[in-house]
Amino acid sequence: MKRVVAYFPNWGTYSVAHHDFSVSMIPWDKVSVINHSFYSVDTNFKMVSIDEFADYQKQFEHSGDWTQQLKGHIGEYQYYKGVYPDKKVLISIGGWTRGENFHAMALTESNRTIFVASIIDFLKTYPFIDGIDIDWEYPGIDRAKDPNDQYDFGCPGGPEDKENFTALLREIREAYNNNVLTDKLLTIAGSAGYEKLALQELNIYQQYLDFINVMTYDFHGAWETITNNHSPLFVNPDDPSPTTPVDIKNKYNTNAALQVYTDVYGISKDKINVGAPFYSRAWKNVNGATGTNGLFAQANGAPVGDLDDPQDPGGQNSFTTMKQLEGTAGYVKYRDPYAKVPYLYNSALQIMLTYEDEQSLSDRCDFVNSNGYGGVIIWEISNDDPQGFPMTTIIANKMLGGDNLPSAPVLSVDNGTNNGNYTITVNIPAGNTATSMALSENSNVVKTVNITPSAIGQVISYVVINKAVGTYTYVGQLSNAYGATSSNPLLVTVTGQPSGNEWVPNKAYNAGDVVTYNNKSYKCLQSHTSLVGWEPDNAPALWQLQ
Repeated sequence: MKRVVAYFPNWGTYSVAHHDFSVSMIPWDKVSVINHSFYSVDTNFKMVSIDEFADYQKQFEHSGDWTQQLKGHIGEYQYYKGVYPDKKVLISIGGWTRGENFHAMALTESNRTIFVASIIDFLKTYPFIDGIDIDWEYPGIDRAKDPNDQYDFGCPGGPEDKENFTALLREIREAYNNNVLTDKLLTIAGSAGYEKLALQELNIYQQYLDFINVMTYDFHGAWETITNNHSPLFVNPDDPSPTTPVDIKNKYNTNAALQVYTDVYGISKDKINVGAPFYSRAWKNVNGATGTNGLFAQANGAPVGDLDDPQDPGGQNSFTTMKQLEGTAGYVKYRDPYAKVPYLYNSALQIMLTYEDEQSLSDRCDFVNSNGYGGVIIWEISNDDPQGFPMTTIIANKMLGGDNLPSAPVLSVDNGTNNGNYTITVNIPAGNTATSMALSENSNVVKTVNITPSAIGQVISYVVINKAVGTYTYVGQLSNAYGATSSNPLLVTVTGQPSGNEWVPNKAYNAGDVVTYNNKSYKCLQSHTSLVGWEPDNAPALWQLQ
């Protein structure tokens, strides 16, 4: 079973945009882990809530009256852990705006000792809390606070963070062990930026962690002057982003980011949770004469979203608000076939919004299952529609029932760079439980096949003839009653169109006909109708090399 890790914002209880969210509103049956956000590190190097009133003093349904000892969100967790004892509740420390004392705390062993001791004291005081999530954004980077954001305290950093972050995680784990708290979890929110990971010792400190929540969102936003997808699943070959000094074009997408974790640092895939954003990012002043339907277009600044500080907007709307905008006149919905994510464009208002919808989230979950990753993280739960939690439900259906999903297909092509004639092969693994297969080309389904679950592998072919010049993305999807899993995308590049005498399959040839194949000339020896597998290179009885 996969993980569904949902971040809960303690400030959501005051906000209409966050549906005045409380612990009682969490869809507990649809999640496996709640990360309570946020605590911070105080100037004395102890963990402390960023909102003492909401977390310890406010009266909620199951906490705060004369019959209950604990108040606030913490009191609510005590109640709901009694109802759902198998669910895990972690305290997340840090966040983008509240990492101001991480560097100083981690700088010396004595400072770290104070911090670790405060963690142990907290976990002993509230034994129903299941562990700690460290959200330091980011070790090794010295970031000043945003002068336009009253809630941003910045996050100082330096090169010494590289070893000190490792020491911090090691010492927390050792303190768990030394205090008979071995059942407590230790996790982190991990960067999706490869250049940020280079400032850490991920390959060393991963041994101290139960799992890693990779923040595969905010790849792009209004800090840039070209619109883009803020949480793309895969690279779009037309992305105009730079490749130096940081390879934003090729590395700033979910698939590439996770491959850094697995291929560069050796992290087991089942230890990695993949981020899903329940909010948008946006640009204003979008130049409609550039880009394509608002994507990869010149822009400047961001409109104010319902989740934004008006003094420092990012175009951040909740998923609920984005669904309303989808039905608002002037907003047209598009989908990037490569990145597999949607966006809205209003040409009259010159606004472009990038976000996650039901289809892209389903694709993201299929990606997690297909590649064997550990689960999905939600930033954050209050941005879902509380009337049924449609987005969280998609994740729960895909993750918590993931053991029953079919295995992912593997795609291959006989000629990845060609002149328009090629064959896509869909390899279905042995022991698959799939009952149907769908092959998509640039998000359009081009072949569907009903299949029978089989203990042996199966192969399905799709022949392409005379394809126009361009790059085509193919994805295979296997489905059964529990859901679907998708292959990794397969890119095929057509560099030219077939010449008049180019060999093609399914064509009648007469003895004496001369064709070209793989830049070689062949003479037909026997009249026949060509079939896949009878290419001139492979059929010497039918063709003679000239």
